[in-house]
Amino acid sequence: MSKKLITLFVVVSALCFISLEAFGDLPIYPNKKPQQMYFRIVTHGGDDPYWAVVHQGMLDACKELGCKADMDFCGDDLALQLKRFREAVAMGCDGIGLVLNDDTVWDQPVEDALAKGIPVISLDTDDSEGAKGNKRLCFVGQDERNAGRMIASRLFSKGREMGVNFRKAHVAMGVEVPGANYGIMRSDGVKDIMKEYGMTSFEIIDAGGLESATVQSRQTSYLLAHPETTFFIGLGGICTDRIAASLKAAGYKPGEIIAGGFDPTPGTLTGLKNDYVEATIDAQQYLQGYYPIIVLYLVRRYGFKPNDIDTGGYLVDKNNIGNIDKLSPMHIR
Repeated sequence: MSKKLITLFVVVSALCFISLEAFGDLPIYPNKKPQQMYFRIVTHGGDDPYWAVVHQGMLDACKELGCKADMDFCGDDLALQLKRFREAVAMGCDGIGLVLNDDTVWDQPVEDALAKGIPVISLDTDDSEGAKGNKRLCFVGQDERNAGRMIASRLFSKGREMGVNFRKAHVAMGVEVPGANYGIMRSDGVKDIMKEYGMTSFEIIDAGGLESATVQSRQTSYLLAHPETTFFIGLGGICTDRIAASLKAAGYKPGEIIAGGFDPTPGTLTGLKNDYVEATIDAQQYLQGYYPIIVLYLVRRYGFKPNDIDTGGYLVDKNNIGNIDKLSPMHIR
């Protein structure tokens, strides 16, 4: 094993594992070569800038280890995602990373996979109750409710500077997949901060899925129909990516509506530079593709017990986008 890989394992083990003891009845394969290992990442995502970064993280981890993996993009089709997960279990892969975008649908499938000796961890979105709600081994991602609080605090603080009357303020929140855990938890965080500012008026907008043109069209239509909108928050990466274009299409100038959301995608970075977007939360989604492969490899090979990894919740604005701007075209940020 190369010095580079040894260093990598030491660092990741310190981050990810709470003990060296084997857990449960999952089989381990200490003599299995990395080239013989195959992992699956099963997501609800689609062909968009956010998931391109997650995918790159997975590919880079596989390159480091010498193993193989595939990522399923199910395009917000829960039935298809469930089918792909069961296929991965049936083929006996060495481990599965799963987006837990529903609090009930995944409980039994995950238990079944573990019963068959296949490690399962969650990434990007977890059960809203964490380990209490689902028996996945660990979660790789950000604290979604706290991330919602962070972006709301930044936007509402800007509103206070601008003299916004919070009693009359209206908060619009666009979400690609209504009812999915990420949107629920992030919006709950936003509403936590709304209460602190005495705001009661809000609406969650169905942005129509994962296709950028549809999202932009729906957000623009909402803005045109709701001139009372004071704040606009994208609850997902695509909604946030399309905020600047939606505001422009609706006839707004930079800063007339205080906007922000999640993920430093190309459209969001442009919005930050042009002052249409005040701030965004960086979940560092590259790590949500990278770490699951490393974790599953160590679990499968040595039986280490994994701990949750918090990848994000970092606030990005026009003053600190330098490195992100450089790395975004490489699908690293």
